[in-house]
Amino acid sequence: MLKPISSLIVARAPTYREAAYAAIKEAILTGRIGPGQALIEERLATMLDISRTPVREALAILEHEGLIAPVYRRGLYVRKISRAQFVELFEANEMIEPAIARRAALRATEEDFAAMEEAINRGIERAAENDIAGFLRSGREFHELMGHSSGNLSLAQFINRNEERVDLYLLSYGKAVDQQGMEASNREHTAIFKALVDRDPEAAARLVVYHAQATRERWATLFNEDEEDDQSTDEE
Repeated sequence: MLKPISSLIVARAPTYREAAYAAIKEAILTGRIGPGQALIEERLATMLDISRTPVREALAILEHEGLIAPVYRRGLYVRKISRAQFVELFEANEMIEPAIARRAALRATEEDFAAMEEAINRGIERAAENDIAGFLRSGREFHELMGHSSGNLSLAQFINRNEERVDLYLLSYGKAVDQQGMEASNREHTAIFKALVDRDPEAAARLVVYHAQATRERWATLFNEDEEDDQSTDEE
């Protein structure tokens, strides 16, 4: 499930806490550690071949970010996102991202554009391979890069954390994400990207709204269906 920290190849040597955080988060956001699954410090430390202290610190960060949560007297678990929470997260991003897109169209650098284009291309490749987790990650990267290029890092971080929890819900749901939907989403990302490159803030904002509306249409069952138990199991 997790590779030893010593096997990780990184651009710079991370602290054990940073490496543990990255490894556990990656496992969660690729579905290798699923919603409702327990996160046991000793077991994670053994798999990562490090002590328990950096694992404990990494779990504290992930709890703060909302990807994991305590369950009463049972320890920490990968968070189960309810349908109601999913809808709220999506709506929050839908309200904020047009403003981010406007700013990004005016502020993004050529390096930002190159990174966004790479993320879109990865999304196209992952969709062709029907790699849902890889596709979702490329989408998060595109939205995160657009957020950072806007120059408002607080809003960018807010959007990114929401995207992560939305994707956590989608990974647990599974059937909502199909190849046709992935291809459509990549086309919409490409259109947003073109508006950013053209330095057209209103077009970028409009296309972000269209992307959100089109996504709602593709995932209509997630927004409209009744859920038997729409209460989170988290103890917060």
